[in-house]
Amino acid sequence: MRSRCAIAAVVVLLAGLGLQLLDRTVAIDLAGSALYACLVGLLVAIAWPRLSGAIVATAAFAVSAGIELLQLTGVPAAIVSAVPPLRLVFGSSFDPLDLVGYAIGAVLLFFVHAAARRSALRSARRA
Repeated sequence: MRSRCAIAAVVVLLAGLGLQLLDRTVAIDLAGSALYACLVGLLVAIAWPRLSGAIVATAAFAVSAGIELLQLTGVPAAIVSAVPPLRLVFGSSFDPLDLVGYAIGAVLLFFVHAAARRSALRSARRA
């Protein structure tokens, strides 16, 4: 299960980085937020592979939304000014639309996690 989640995390990370090269539109912002939540959840699933898809998806949304809400304070801005590449992790400013993207990403992650778990179980049965 970990290897499947790790591969998915690399794909999601590359897709998210690719979106950074495109013009900013609402659709691109939503897609980026959804991919961010998926990546967070996949990292949770890698760390704790026995968690259910619902818990992984909920954790992904909670962490993503928490970081978004933290942007209402000056903490992420201070971190990003000290280490600019961390803008990709902490963002630059609060956007309530990102919360919608995180919810979309968490739902998508739930289904991706379920598919990965089914695939891992089938592989284990064959072995």
